[in-house]
Amino acid sequence: MIYFVQLFNEREIEIKEFLNLMLFLELKNDQKIPNEDITPFQKFFYSEDDKVTISYQSMINIMKSNVALMLYNIIEFTISGLMDNVYETIKNQGLSYIDVNKDIQRLWRKAILNATKDPNANHKTVLKKNEEIIDCILQRKTLDLQTRNFIRAGNLDGVEIKRTFEAHGILFKPSSDNYRPEKLSFVKIKRNELAHGSISFTEAMRDNAITDICKDKDIIFSFLEELIDTVELYHDNAGYKSAN
Repeated sequence: MIYFVQLFNEREIEIKEFLNLMLFLELKNDQKIPNEDITPFQKFFYSEDDKVTISYQSMINIMKSNVALMLYNIIEFTISGLMDNVYETIKNQGLSYIDVNKDIQRLWRKAILNATKDPNANHKTVLKKNEEIIDCILQRKTLDLQTRNFIRAGNLDGVEIKRTFEAHGILFKPSSDNYRPEKLSFVKIKRNELAHGSISFTEAMRDNAITDICKDKDIIFSFLEELIDTVELYHDNAGYKSAN
């Protein structure tokens, strides 16, 4: 968990520095050249001699879109990292099916049986997976859980994060002031639009002010920090273990 938190803090600093650069550029662009109606940045971008083909505003809009991607990436990194930490603890402690809580038991069974949903799966596939479950339980094999079985890329918003935590038996506090589903949903939507090419980088965040993006970043990071604290408490209390 210590290494994960260190990486999280590094990612946060990276995004802060990127936003600070954008605020700096915005400030510089507001400073007009004496006796002229344009700014130094505008003069540079519209100079025919330099042949720059992108405007200052287009550059800023592209940078704002990149922030949306960076924010979604840190959300997915955090949730995946926290779940991986739980799974690694279960593996390192050699916990079997009967050793973990009922929520994790349910998740593990679901992961095994997902193969039966394949269009090419048949009755033999179902029998094989059922035998795999029974054999693992009776022989008390250590559970092997993988984040990719429970978290789909580009799918994390407030609702999905809440569902993921509750599915592991982790206490989730939606009453928190930092839990703003609309902010998380907006970031997810923008990430998917950009990833799928349905909107351009110059358009995606065009109507969002840099100062508003900075505020949203603070809210999202405060929420993620609360989630980290929640999982650390879950670990301290061995919430992943069976109560029996």
